[in-house]
Amino acid sequence: MKKSTRNLLIGLGATMAVGAIILSASNNSMAKVEAYMNRQRAKNFVKDKLKGNEKALDVVEKLSDDEVVNLLKVVDKVTDLKGQVGTYSDHLKEATNEFKEMLMDKKDKVMDKGEDIADDLKDKMSH
Repeated sequence: MKKSTRNLLIGLGATMAVGAIILSASNNSMAKVEAYMNRQRAKNFVKDKLKGNEKALDVVEKLSDDEVVNLLKVVDKVTDLKGQVGTYSDHLKEATNEFKEMLMDKKDKVMDKGEDIADDLKDKMSH
């Protein structure tokens, strides 16, 4: 093998090794940043929804990163369900109002018909 080819391969190998080290360090840094952000999000949830309960904040502080992720998944799921219930209750209100209006229209028609019949009877009895 030529000396220049060998030097090129050594340089390429060294570059790959340095790149792998940088990539590994970058992945570790990203994982740490993500874990920190998740923990802050969990603390903000406790502050907002649990009025900053100190015991709950201590519990969040003691959770592992995986447990924090699981807690946030549950919080997200409950939030999604709460949003869906809100949507369903809006639809229920609309349907109830429509049903009420329909009943009121029917009642008005029946009352009008009843008055017409009463007027007809009065007319026939007076003749």
